[in-house]
Amino acid sequence: MNRLNGVQQRRVSNADRTVLVSILSGKGGVGKSVTAFNLAETLASSGRRVLLVDADISTGNIHILANLKSDYGIREFADGRLSLAEAVRPFAPNFDILPSTSTGAAAEAGTVSGAVNIARQLRFQGTGYDLVILDHASGISDPATVIASASDLNLLMLVPELTSIADCYGLFKYLKQTNESVNCSLLLNRVEGDEEADYVRSKFLAVADRFLGDVPSFMGHLSEAIALRQSVARQEPVATVAPDSRIVRDFSALAQKLADQCLRSRPAGTNQKINNHAATADTRG
Repeated sequence: MNRLNGVQQRRVSNADRTVLVSILSGKGGVGKSVTAFNLAETLASSGRRVLLVDADISTGNIHILANLKSDYGIREFADGRLSLAEAVRPFAPNFDILPSTSTGAAAEAGTVSGAVNIARQLRFQGTGYDLVILDHASGISDPATVIASASDLNLLMLVPELTSIADCYGLFKYLKQTNESVNCSLLLNRVEGDEEADYVRSKFLAVADRFLGDVPSFMGHLSEAIALRQSVARQEPVATVAPDSRIVRDFSALAQKLADQCLRSRPAGTNQKINNHAATADTRG
């Protein structure tokens, strides 16, 4: 069943296909944007060409984490005023950002039709990237659900708190009721150790299996880390602030697992043409 039509899912594996990975959460405050930023940086450092999309149209803050200033971004891309190549901002080698700015009304970008166009155009114009990672607003919304249905993988983030677990379950239930074939995987954040991660995972999967008859896969967990707070304050990736920390090793393991799952047939560096790819031509007509 798919109640939100408009985006056709394609599970084709080839070297030129754009891979979309959405990061969502049932509630705010679970570290979703910080995780998206550092995961993208880790993947880029390993040689993957990565685009990080701030899909939180109203209150996006990826540009703050990256210390980027821009008067344009996903809104202009969504309504066709800018092509992807024109709208992105380079951040580091292999790493571009499509920011969400606070200038003007959300307009088309915040609607279901806008979400459909964003997903389609990322597929069409984003072939120069190995991975496109989308950081969504917290909670349930129709635009985010549309893009989740179009994504190859959805990482559902939660922390070891009862409210976060309940809200994440609600999000998973809604996504599955909307589109039963949507691909979801749990990602735990701020975990004290393997034992806590295993406990939360087992409880979540048991409830999902009992009441939904379906369970998400498990992508892993990220440790509680003061280094992340320090990196946010400095507006730098955590690998720059604390390169030898456990959280950096966690991000490396997560990035490798994500690449193994989504890019099995694509070696690093396959897609080298981003700004001069034919698909990045201006689509304004």
